[in-house]
Amino acid sequence: MNDTYKQEHDQERRSDRQRTYQGAKIIVDKNSTFNCVIKSRSETGFGLKLGSTIGIPETFMLFDDSTGVSYACEVVWRKRAGLGVKIVD
Repeated sequence: MNDTYKQEHDQERRSDRQRTYQGAKIIVDKNSTFNCVIKSRSETGFGLKLGSTIGIPETFMLFDDSTGVSYACEVVWRKRAGLGVKIVD
């Protein structure tokens, strides 16, 4: 992959994202939930901010507090205090 392709791809990807700051919950199971913030969203996924990603599995349900909708999600990238997730069917 060359730098020009990467820059064009990154620009396209960013244009599809909508910046937001909305509360949400990561639901691992009926006894385990984590509060988080949806920092960005697109048709295919979310950028999430958390205090820590320790204990967050690779797949989980995300409940969007602002819309009341739940999404099955899979982790695409992980940082110390954030996750990038894609919506799975």
